[in-house]
Amino acid sequence: MTFKDAVEKTSGLENAWRAGLKALRTRDKPHIRAEDTHSLKGSVDLDSAYMAAEPNANRWDYAIAYRHTNREEDVVYWVELHSGNDSEINVVIKKAQWLIYWLKNTGTKLNKLEKDILWVSSGSTRLSPSAPQRKRMAEVGLRQVGSTLRIPQQRKG
Repeated sequence: MTFKDAVEKTSGLENAWRAGLKALRTRDKPHIRAEDTHSLKGSVDLDSAYMAAEPNANRWDYAIAYRHTNREEDVVYWVELHSGNDSEINVVIKKAQWLIYWLKNTGTKLNKLEKDILWVSSGSTRLSPSAPQRKRMAEVGLRQVGSTLRIPQQRKG
């Protein structure tokens, strides 16, 4: 199943798929760099799609799909753009927990695709090496990638 098919068959996302990075807000697009833009298989603004249904939730921002030259299926990059310091990181972790719950319950078709859960810093971010949040991030499978997500043509691993 492709990313687009999975999105269109997911409750609440039926009309959320956009080509390339078109689902991203203008201010967020500079933080995403794909080595081959033709390999982008679409994007979804998950936050906007669930804003009305879950207005008080810590919703995740985006899903971005890419077809790497060494993969036969789309890979989904679940991306949260957020600035942060040691205390704000708790918000990003809550968003990741929301995403994981959502993937296991509503987004089951999307959960079957290979994925990374990534935090991209949209502004100043200070996370000390000994911050307890680092362990919590690892426990939920959340990885911080700096201020720009660079998607290579070939995927490692």
